[in-house]
Amino acid sequence: MNADPLPVAESFPSVLRAQRRRAGRSQLQTALVAGISQRHLSFLESGRARPGRGVVLALSAALGLDVARQNQLLLAAGFAPSYDAGVQSQAELELVERAMRAFLQSHEPFPALLLRDGAWIEQGNRGAARLWSAVRGAALDEVPRDNVFELMLRPGARRERLENWSEAAACLLRRYLAEHVQLRRPELDALVAQLAANPEVRELLRRDGGAAAAPVVLLRYRFDEVRLALFVVIAGLHAPLDTRVERLRVEFLVPADAETERWFRDGAAPAA
Repeated sequence: MNADPLPVAESFPSVLRAQRRRAGRSQLQTALVAGISQRHLSFLESGRARPGRGVVLALSAALGLDVARQNQLLLAAGFAPSYDAGVQSQAELELVERAMRAFLQSHEPFPALLLRDGAWIEQGNRGAARLWSAVRGAALDEVPRDNVFELMLRPGARRERLENWSEAAACLLRRYLAEHVQLRRPELDALVAQLAANPEVRELLRRDGGAAAAPVVLLRYRFDEVRLALFVVIAGLHAPLDTRVERLRVEFLVPADAETERWFRDGAAPAA
């Protein structure tokens, strides 16, 4: 697994302000948790003071920054990153990946995917292959290593059989932009823009977040007489110390009703 380069560092005051506002924290809240004075934090954000490495790490913890954003803040302050990809041995990284792939099997017969950077499918389990087969109308032994944005944009069965395609696309966009505001991949920019330009998706993105809504967005598939409803649960690593494993996520698709659960269980049962 190769590490992706971090964005070019901006000035420390601008990066710190941006991260604090993104976290929704006031200067007072941030300073209290980081163990410094509000005056000191104000001086750091205005450029009147320079931070030590320990202060940068304390601020990162206070703001709940992920590994990549901590590295960005350290670089902006003139320090080497704490969590360089490549520090951990390949054997350690492979152990983590094997453990995350094991979650896919534990979720059978229901679909589960291993994603990298919230966009690339690394692997799917048998339940996911069964769902993909039903969507495409042709048997698949395994889930293709697709990019989820290309998958959502690709004309054909997926869009036709996903009854609430625009709602699912808007949900995907919100999640990606929220999680990857600092790590957006240039190769995805055109795909993200194309998805956001869809009139139905654009209208959903503008919808008032305070309006009454369901607790989760369901993926609603229809295959002839069969209708499936699934919701998504995403799991990641707690306190990862390497940017390569931090970007891994397991996406569990969970049946939202008895009909959907029965469809997957019946399909996984051995023939009599």
